Amino acid sequence: MDIYMEYLIAKKKDTKDKLIIAGIIAAGVVVSLGMFVLMFVVAVAMAQAQANSENPVGTMAFSIGFVLVLFLWYGAILLINTRSIEYEYIVTNNELDIDKVMSKKGRKHLITIDIHEAACIARTDDDNYNDVYKNPPEGVRVLDYSAHSVNGYTYFIDVPLEGERTIVLFEPTSRMVDAIWKSNPRNVHRSQS
Repeated sequence: MDIYMEYLIAKKKDTKDKLIIAGIIAAGVVVSLGMFVLMFVVAVAMAQAQANSENPVGTMAFSIGFVLVLFLWYGAILLINTRSIEYEYIVTNNELDIDKVMSKKGRKHLITIDIHEAACIARTDDDNYNDVYKNPPEGVRVLDYSAHSVNGYTYFIDVPLEGERTIVLFEPTSRMVDAIWKSNPRNVHRSQS
């Protein structure tokens, strides 16, 4: 019987995400204020140079500057939206695919794991099996594709990827863990809680 399951989970914004967003907003405010001051100075200088006539150049400079500020904030919003990340876990028979969905638009395939090759799959809070997760040997790569959600249970997979021992963190549903267990019952440790 073929197995196919998918689960999409939104990543909780961490301190790094919040600092990046705050930096983008602060840079947008500083650049906007600088542009408005520059537009005002140009408009005043043009008005003084042509005191007796209407100043279409000054008005045009102000309009162009205003449009540039609008484009600046449009770009800032696009950058902020890139911090909106979801992970999609897809189990197909004995494979687990993890994709990253950014701003509900762009998708990037991160990894494919052959569940048969996993040395251990268990919850990170399971003290019977999590020593490799808590104390990874030197040279072990750790990939965190978990959502850091308060209610979720984070699992780790100890698996060779691209010839390198890797620990992958993710937050599957209990049904997904059961499906993964069917592919590798010896090394998948399901929690009873």
